[in-house]
Formats: sequence, C-alpha cells, structure tokens
Amino acid sequence: MIGVESMTETLQTVGIDIGTSTTSLILAELTITNTANTFTLPHIAISQKRLIYRSPVVFTPLLSASTIDEHGIQEFVTAQYEKAGVDKRHLKMGAVIMTGETARKNNADRVVHALSDAAGDFVCATVGPSLESVLAGKGADQALLQRAGSNDVINLDIGGGTSNLARFHDGQCVDTACFDIGGRLIRVDTAHHVTYIAPKIKNLIEETQLNIREGGQVTAETLRPLIRKMVTVLEASVGAIKAPRWVNDFVTDHALQPFHKRPLLTFSGGVADCLNDTLPDDAFPYGDIGLLLGQGIKQSRLFADFRVVPTTETIQATVVGAGSQSMMVSGSTITYDYEALPIKNVPVIAVEGNWQWEHCTAVATQQLRMLQESDTQQNVCWALNGITPSFEAVGNWCEWLITVARPLIDRRLPLIVMIKENVAQVMGNGLRSRLPRGYPIVCFDNVPAITGDYVDIGEPVASGRTLPVVVKTLVFQ
Repeated sequence: MIGVESMTETLQTVGIDIGTSTTSLILAELTITNTANTFTLPHIAISQKRLIYRSPVVFTPLLSASTIDEHGIQEFVTAQYEKAGVDKRHLKMGAVIMTGETARKNNADRVVHALSDAAGDFVCATVGPSLESVLAGKGADQALLQRAGSNDVINLDIGGGTSNLARFHDGQCVDTACFDIGGRLIRVDTAHHVTYIAPKIKNLIEETQLNIREGGQVTAETLRPLIRKMVTVLEASVGAIKAPRWVNDFVTDHALQPFHKRPLLTFSGGVADCLNDTLPDDAFPYGDIGLLLGQGIKQSRLFADFRVVPTTETIQATVVGAGSQSMMVSGSTITYDYEALPIKNVPVIAVEGNWQWEHCTAVATQQLRMLQESDTQQNVCWALNGITPSFEAVGNWCEWLITVARPLIDRRLPLIVMIKENVAQVMGNGLRSRLPRGYPIVCFDNVPAITGDYVDIGEPVASGRTLPVVVKTLVFQ
C-alpha cells in the first residue's frame, strides 16, 4: 500500500438521456482520491466532478409514435463522441437513461440495452422513475442541495412526458415521485391542429367536457382550462393544495410521503425553461403545450406559496446527473477476480443483518428461485446490510452465503457480494477459504442496495483498489 495516501486518478464518464422530447449527451471527468489519512485504511472517493463536453439538445428520433429510431440514436451518440474526440474504450463509467414516454415505446428495452453496449464497455442502461428523479435533482444543482442547510428541497423535473419529483434532506434524497404531466402530452402542427393527445390527458378532457380533440384546432385560451388541471396535479404533489381524487390517475410511480416543513422548490427539465408570465405571439413554437404549461406553473401556488430557487441546470439536468451522479465507487479493502468483471444488469437479493437466520434463508431462497425460473444461468448479487464487523459474524455470514448460493456455485457462476459495512476483504478471504480453489468472487463494500435493484460493476480503477458501481432500478424486466 506504499504511496496509497497520495493516490489520485482521473476518469472520463458519459451520460446519455433519451427523453420524451429531447436527447442529449454529456461527458464528465471524475477525480478519484484516497481521502483517508496516513494511519487509517484507504478510503477511495470521487473528490471532483467536471463537465468537459455537452452535446446539442436534439429532438428524440422516432420512427413512429410508438417506435424509437434506434439507428438515429446510435448515429447521434457516435457523432458526439467524434466531436468531443473521445474513444469509447477509455470510458470507465457512465449511464444511458431512458425517460418519460420514450421508456414505454415498443422497442425501448432493445434500444437502451443495445446503446449501452455500443456506447462503451461500462455504459449501463438505467431507467425507472425513482432513479430519474434522483439524478435530475442532483444534476439540477448538487451544490444547492449541500448548502440548503435545514431546508428540505423538492426538485420538480418537468419534461415532455412526465414530472419527476425528488425530496432532499441534508443533501440526500429521502423520497421520490412521478406523475404523467409534461409538455408534449399534447402536440400540434404549424396550423395549431392537434396531432396527438396522451391517453391520460384524453380521459381528463372527456371527464371535464373540454372541446379539445385530435384533428381540432386549438388556441392558448381553449387549452388553459386543461393546463390549469395539469398544474393542479403538480400543486397537489408538493402539498400546496389538497389533492382531488382524480389526481391519483396521474401518479406513475407513487406520490411523495407527507412532510411537515415547507420545502424550497427547484425546477428542471425542458419546461423549466418556459416558466414565464407572458407568452410569445406563437404559443406553440415547439409544436406542444410546453410554453403554456410553464406559464401555468409560474402563475400557480407553486410560486405564490413557496420559495423557488433557480438551478444551474434545467433541460440537461437529467443527463448531467446521469454522467456525473449515477455512479459511485466501492470501498478500497475489497476482493475480486478480474476475469469476472465487468458485470451488467445483475439483480440484487438483499438481507438484513438483524433478521433471524431462518428468515434470511427463506427470503433468499424464494427470491433466487423466482429469478432462476426462466433462466437457470441468471446470476445474482447478494446485498448484506447491517453486518456486525467481527470475525465471528463475518464467518457465519460466509457459511450462510455458501449454503443459500449453492445453486449458483454448482454452475460456477461468480459469487457477487455487496456489503454496506467495511468488511468486504475479510468476507472475501473467508469465502475463498471455503470455496474450491480459483472460484470467481467479487466482494465489495460501502454500497447499499435493496431487493429489486440491479447492479453494474465496472473493471477496477484507482490502481485496482476500487470498483465503479451503479445501483439502479430497471423498468424493463
């Protein structure tokens, strides 16, 4: 470990956001440093994040209302790499985020996974409203979250298809929510004839008996009653008003849990660039209702009753979060076999250290059986949370793991273990002594996860002392 105290390494990472309305890409530079002092175990952390390239924001290429243009997306990414002078083989970390209505297209799963393979050796497909909410909030203004003090912050990331909310306390995300409210849920042509209405908006129009239909011509005035209803959903989402019963129809994931102290509000997403009191002569310059929704929000109780703080990022908040906030690094006292890496899209089975052994075994066995019902070669990552850091406790967990993971061990699938506490090297050594010689192991710590998450693990960085990790929730199962 000579010289570890001064170890510093710089890595390039990519973020790609394929949204309902727009697609963009950023490249960032992360500095990894040992933050421990000379007399303690190394602690490797990301000490600095710097954006080095931003792509233009382009409309997401589509072949039809239900199909993404896969080749168009790949051509865009390839062109941006060439402009930035980046070789994808040098990208050690990164994330492809597919969001909003685009994540529901017929070929969305194929596109996002194909792109993650084409964009770099460790670029992972990460989608899902909860993760999107967190990344957008952090990407909008990470510095604001850290200096907010005792004030909670709720970021509303309002895009073309959805509004993703994240509530932060002391800089950490404590809750998320997602609603089907966005600026492209109604689209119009140059003559202001409606060309598309999203299904949930159609239902709302019918229930409120508004004269808005596909093929019909609209004006800002004819749309304002509908915009007011859409804004009501957002007002209710942060507790500005009591939620009418119909608001539940727009909940995509779940609503925010009740909170008592009034938070600060921040806005990101494409609609955050439309928060104006007045409209231009043409209220539909982008062929959608984004400007109207932005005006409705600016004139709502979201601005009247809350302190709204500007952010450093708006339309590119999610992609900035994907490129600079989606990944973490593991602890530095870890155990791994290089040939087992990188690892992508491995489902997590989590157990808690305070459970009884019988309960741990029952939960793990049931989850493993479910995951292997359709694919007996499906590997898993065992997430152990709350382990007592003693040799006896770690030894007991080693024995337990080898017992419950026997179906995987018999197929010689790598044994992947993530631990919340800093005991990965001890556990890795304990597993090696109990497994056949040369059995592949990846054991790392300081990364929390829960059952239902997926994990991606990259090749070692920082002179082999740490692993880049992304914990994610996949919408494609």
